[in-house]
Amino acid sequence: MKQLKRPTYRVVKRRGLSLAYIIGIMLGDGGVYGNYYTVFCRDSNVEFANYVASVVEELFGIKPSIRRAGKNQYIVSSKTKRVHDFLLKAGFPKGRKLVNAEIPPLFRDDIQVVKGLFDSEGYCGVDVQIHGGREYRYPYVGIDMVARSVIVQAHKILERNTVHCTYHRKQPQAGGRHFQWRLVVKGWNDVTSFAEKVGFQHPEKSRRLQEILSEGGILRDHTPRTLNG
Repeated sequence: MKQLKRPTYRVVKRRGLSLAYIIGIMLGDGGVYGNYYTVFCRDSNVEFANYVASVVEELFGIKPSIRRAGKNQYIVSSKTKRVHDFLLKAGFPKGRKLVNAEIPPLFRDDIQVVKGLFDSEGYCGVDVQIHGGREYRYPYVGIDMVARSVIVQAHKILERNTVHCTYHRKQPQAGGRHFQWRLVVKGWNDVTSFAEKVGFQHPEKSRRLQEILSEGGILRDHTPRTLNG
């Protein structure tokens, strides 16, 4: 079997910054399109958009555009041919990704891809359940995508890094044609492991996860409380 090689021409300027992380973000909310148009991320948080733009600038030596699209979205993009062509050569799928997207083969062992995916598509919260008049709280972190291959590949990366997780199929969103796939990490121990090995760079998601885990120091799976207590 022919061994995969990374593109060798000089586009990436700073080797210490992870191309795999940007690939992960782009698999969630970006893309490589015609006319050399590359979208690195779409996000409602301007602080995160600026962070992604700074990473792109240091990686590729370009200054990407940051523009506001509507009330609640910022788009980080460029029309630089060498960056566009580099990403295609690195294996990033061109055009609309939807169900056919995959993590490029060069990055399928790299947890930085998963970090990028969760920063772009991830969410976290607490599942509250009532049993025998008592309230139990279970934290979770997840991503939902229509691209089953990306979910399966991200699942394998997390498991190899001892972050236990599961995935399952969901019904299409209202008006959608494609089933979604959910990858979820659940429970205090596993979510703590996720925070240590993956975590969020996204400021809002990072703050929310820290709030959840701070509560976890007092209230854990095996420690119920009464509904009025």
